[in-house]
Amino acid sequence: MIVAAELFIGISGAFTAAIGKSSTFSGRTVLWKALLEIDTNPILGTGFESFWLGKRLQQLEGIFFFVPNEAHNGYLEIYLNLGLIGLAVLIGLLIATFWRVRSSLFQNFEWGRYRLGFFVIVLLYNCTEAGFRLSNPIFLMFYIIGMSYPRNDLTATQSPSRAGRSEERREFAYAGEGR
Repeated sequence: MIVAAELFIGISGAFTAAIGKSSTFSGRTVLWKALLEIDTNPILGTGFESFWLGKRLQQLEGIFFFVPNEAHNGYLEIYLNLGLIGLAVLIGLLIATFWRVRSSLFQNFEWGRYRLGFFVIVLLYNCTEAGFRLSNPIFLMFYIIGMSYPRNDLTATQSPSRAGRSEERREFAYAGEGR
């Protein structure tokens, strides 16, 4: 509903004006436009974590009252550094993580909804900050929610000291189960 309201009515401008902010995300959209105008390889980018080095940084010095050191957008940061190939890998990673999160909702709802909530936070956070960096704690949490965790099933095994007997012992015991 929010996306439809933004597309048809344009609620973000009215909302940001109501709270006393500008619709440029505190000047981020101006930075994004300036970054996209800098000449880079659209397919391969500039190389891993190398956009902010050398002459490109010097080109940005006179435009802003500060010297930027990140794009303040995780998706744009990936595009500038790794190009469309890196962006395609990131999109694939996001889709794979979403399917893992979705399946965990059916297996363990409590853990699944935590993973889903954090997944949404990662997606939204990277719209205004560069969170897909190795040193960012959001990136670490993204990997934690994207991992598969093996499920420990309760299995009955024979005790090594009673290998000849037919008695079984349980690996885990439930509360209230008498033995």
